[in-house]
Amino acid sequence: MAWSCGIVGLPNAGKSTLFKALTAQDVTIENYPFSTVDPNKAILPIPDPRLELLAAVCSSEKVTPATLEVIDVAGLVKGASKGEGMGNQFLGHLRNVNLLMHVLGSYGGSGLEVESPREALEVINLELALADMEVIGRRREKVLPKLKSGDKDAQQELELLNRMEQHLDKGLPLRVMNIQRDDNLFLDNLSLLTLKDVIYIYNVSEEHLFSADTGFFPEGSVVVTICARLEADLTDLPHAEREPFLQAYGLQESQTEKLLKEAFSFLKLITFFTVKGTEARAWLVPDGITALKAAGNVHTDMEKGFINVEVVNYQNLVDTGSLAAARDKGLARVEGKGYNVREGDVLYFRFRS
Repeated sequence: MAWSCGIVGLPNAGKSTLFKALTAQDVTIENYPFSTVDPNKAILPIPDPRLELLAAVCSSEKVTPATLEVIDVAGLVKGASKGEGMGNQFLGHLRNVNLLMHVLGSYGGSGLEVESPREALEVINLELALADMEVIGRRREKVLPKLKSGDKDAQQELELLNRMEQHLDKGLPLRVMNIQRDDNLFLDNLSLLTLKDVIYIYNVSEEHLFSADTGFFPEGSVVVTICARLEADLTDLPHAEREPFLQAYGLQESQTEKLLKEAFSFLKLITFFTVKGTEARAWLVPDGITALKAAGNVHTDMEKGFINVEVVNYQNLVDTGSLAAARDKGLARVEGKGYNVREGDVLYFRFRS
């Protein structure tokens, strides 16, 4: 399964600069609205030092990291949900992402209709809510005719649609709404924007990295304060020069690395590893996934023909030096399809082809 995050915000918030910082890709970065017309997309390899060590122990010639797709759309404006500034087109690129990264910057004197991050936050949240209400309205039109036949599912879905609309009318995103497990069946195909988890990224100057006021963000939100320009500059430096660069600004680590950690935490992802032939590979999967579903992530044939899986913890495999040695010490075990994969597992699937 591919995981993705979408970068959203007003024009000139620093979205494209953040995109460059995350992906090390050169993109158009201009101080005017809609300099990004087509979305910037990149597949971001996720650094994991464990993978390199695993490859060395297993003599793997090929190393394939887990990846995250990052999508940067043009800045949204007031009326985006109604098509202003090509808003509908831009919002469409965000409907299938797993997580939203909402970037806010300093807007004073920018020439835009907002003059503060608080106003920018309100504008974007309103536009996402209005876009969801439009989707809900269209779906209601399709559900209503089914009620005449006494369709119980249609009645349940209509009740859910009405509750979601009322919730949005109160100015609240759907992610804080109490949604029952049975309702999830109706939500899969709607791709509602305010239902997605959000990380707020407060893009400030380097002078305000440690003094920025984040009190205007919704209570309980995850907020990462970042200087996107500084982080983008960091990607242009050789690796040997990056640590001294960060230390000069009083940083222990790149803030984009912190942002990615928050993203994985939000998505509730874990990493497992496979070693096959000459390739060592990392995989991102939901926490709690079964061995059967993990096999399907590697290849559908593995899930269809699943027999069992041999499991050894990454650290145990590295410490013993080989799978054979881990077996001799009783550190490898065989599990069935219902086994819940754990962080750092190295999995050797057995299946019928």
